[in-house]
Amino acid sequence: MTRRDEDSSQTELTRRTFVRTTGLLAGAGVLGAGASGRGAATTALDDDFLNFRAQEAQKVWDRGYRGRTDRTIALTDSGLEARHPDLGPWNGIQALVENGEVTLRRPDEGTAADESEVFADVEGTPTADTPKTVGWYDPGTRYGDYDRPRDPNGHGTHCTSIMGGSGRASAVDESTVQQERPRTALAAVVGNVLGYEVEAEAGTGVFASAYGEAIELRIEGPDGETLDSTAIDSDASTTDNVVVEAPAEQTGTYTVYAQAAGNTALSAAFLERIAVGAFLDPDSTAADRTGEASGLHTGVAPDHSLVCLQGLSTPTNDLGANAEEFARIFNMRAVNMSWGYVGGLPLGAAGGTLGDIPASIKEIAQAGVLTCAAAGNAATPANGNGAPGIADECLSVVATGPLDGISAYSSGGIGGLDEDADFRSPEPDDAYMKPDVTAPGGYVTDSIIAALTGQPDTPESEQPPIREYTRKAGTSMAAPFTTGVAGLVAQAMEEDAPSSLSLPAPADAGLEDVYRLKQAILATASETVFTAAPYHRVKAPTYDFGGRDPYEGFGRVNPSAAVDATTRELSGTSEETVGLNLPEDERAVAGYVQAGPGTVTAEVSFAGYSGGEKGQAVENPHVDLFVYDAETPAQFGEPNILGRAQGLDGNATVEVSLGRESETKTLYVVAKLVNVPGAVNGTDVQARLDLTTSVEDGFFVDGTREDDGSVFTGGQTNQVDITVDPSEKCRTRDVVPSEWTVLAEQSDDVKRVEEADGVQYVYFRKKAKADTDTTYSYFVEAPDGLTFSGAYTFGPAEVDPGSGWVGVAGTSDTNVVEGQNTNV
Repeated sequence: MTRRDEDSSQTELTRRTFVRTTGLLAGAGVLGAGASGRGAATTALDDDFLNFRAQEAQKVWDRGYRGRTDRTIALTDSGLEARHPDLGPWNGIQALVENGEVTLRRPDEGTAADESEVFADVEGTPTADTPKTVGWYDPGTRYGDYDRPRDPNGHGTHCTSIMGGSGRASAVDESTVQQERPRTALAAVVGNVLGYEVEAEAGTGVFASAYGEAIELRIEGPDGETLDSTAIDSDASTTDNVVVEAPAEQTGTYTVYAQAAGNTALSAAFLERIAVGAFLDPDSTAADRTGEASGLHTGVAPDHSLVCLQGLSTPTNDLGANAEEFARIFNMRAVNMSWGYVGGLPLGAAGGTLGDIPASIKEIAQAGVLTCAAAGNAATPANGNGAPGIADECLSVVATGPLDGISAYSSGGIGGLDEDADFRSPEPDDAYMKPDVTAPGGYVTDSIIAALTGQPDTPESEQPPIREYTRKAGTSMAAPFTTGVAGLVAQAMEEDAPSSLSLPAPADAGLEDVYRLKQAILATASETVFTAAPYHRVKAPTYDFGGRDPYEGFGRVNPSAAVDATTRELSGTSEETVGLNLPEDERAVAGYVQAGPGTVTAEVSFAGYSGGEKGQAVENPHVDLFVYDAETPAQFGEPNILGRAQGLDGNATVEVSLGRESETKTLYVVAKLVNVPGAVNGTDVQARLDLTTSVEDGFFVDGTREDDGSVFTGGQTNQVDITVDPSEKCRTRDVVPSEWTVLAEQSDDVKRVEEADGVQYVYFRKKAKADTDTTYSYFVEAPDGLTFSGAYTFGPAEVDPGSGWVGVAGTSDTNVVEGQNTNV
């Protein structure tokens, strides 16, 4: 945290008084064993005392993916403080663009550098000396002109720490850890304060992490000076965890105090449990790059190398113009852009058609690099259409709090037009929606802890230690979380995905690889309309059955599910668990199957609840089941749904048929927790599921969908044509969003329309003949009104040969409704 200018005269309880008081209380049995630091037990740190970001990422690290030293994730931002142990050391390489080419130099030596030098020192198991930042580009921007990684603003350092910090500055020394469960109201404690002593060496640090209500943690140095403090002091907070840390500049005894938060009633202060301890010397550990030590504030992809391009639009344009070179030289997988134009550029659907940033992002994507961008903090839907987040190739991210509620400040999206659009008469593919996903960016009351920058022009020896942390909140913090996730998923796809999904080396990657990576993240995201209902601030998403919501896109990013979708082959029946106890529980479970001509069946069944608060669940969970075409994403990398089913009682079955001429295809199977009636996120409730997949030869069907376009104004009519070619005579139906009106009286092929499972089923009069094309036509009317602006998923169409409804591959589509006429 940032240093506070408090001195020992402000401390109401001196160390001597503290030791005497806690000793008396412990002797009286009020606090229990180990109330004072002197008597506390030493033990390994429980994971739930770590930053929640590290807790969630740990599940992916446990699968073997921490990032790769020979691959980078990058950002365009205010800079990067490579002197911070989490982001350094720097390898000394600076990139320049000269005469339209990327060149490298070593500013410390004043010499040119070769491309082979970028990763020359990263081979083998990482150590504290292994370079973390391997590239620096500064074209000279408003943030200054530096020939080495510096950050005068701090924003870029904070973002970099979130997406890829190694945790070296907060690596926990397990031999010093003390964990206690006081479970006491501080009003019952003499002096109203609990304290713990920590021995720390100069060059390390001291930390405390506690759970409770209305509590403040404070660290006091050996000389009695308050080094740092932080508190839970707001009823608006959705987390009961408070963390404090400070560098140790001298060897000695440091004291952590737990007391009532400053502006709260003493009677409200309750300390449930606490952990305190010291950090390791960052020069002695690789921390979470290898897992040899746990970092309190580690980033999502701790072993990925880092590249920073200082500035906003200028380096973005430079990166776009030289994307293939940057991707090749730095083995770049993803780039973060946590910035945007205030109010959008401009407001409204045309945000992607003006300015040159979207075109640059397209060039970056064509070079095989995924852009993750902040949706914006303007608290309005329209601002979500400003560059860079509006670019169709990028992944636009909205911020949430710790329990998935959308932050009040986050922008939403009302659709955009492609930068190549004919503005007078847009083609069907010119329109798209934003944002794409949500990720933790914090509330004002629950901000995100990450690295604090140093003074850029001051030698390290002449300023406070550059190994501190600070708090910020914004979509700027949500985007780098997603960039880190993209880095981990890319690693998994490169190393362990089947050949049909495998990513090539960055130098050989292209737009199709970016879209496959993007789809893996979007297809495994979770809707939060029910699970996070109490935590959504101002904006309330709707249930979209796997479609895109204007405020949360496809939902909350799920790192583990995205990795599993690309690397875990499903077969037979597997036992799965999803739950609400975040970040420990999974929101979704996923894997892949491979099949040729025939039928793929996926089934999920509810096997019961578990957890300490399972009694709060009053009914079976709602679990939705999806099958996606993993190899061929929909437009702009959006999920290509082949089949979907609602499991309102925790049970759902999806059957998808692949055509008679189909080659072997890879399909994602994803089960997503939508609702636990009676409980919400933060509750210790898990739903146990059985997930079964099978592939059978025999019945198969081909199909296509055509309609009048992909963009419609309110009240506009759309003709839909469905063609199916089954191997047996079949009944046929289509799936239409409930907001659209099916014009049955004007549609001769329609027999009836039924509403169920949140959608409309359009049943056709005649059966489809075997081994021949049968086409059905009908009309629908787009919903009218600005509140209905959004993206709507049609299909997939389904056929029933007599054994149940089977989804038809190739018959799913997304249409956009805009409340204003797009024909300017």
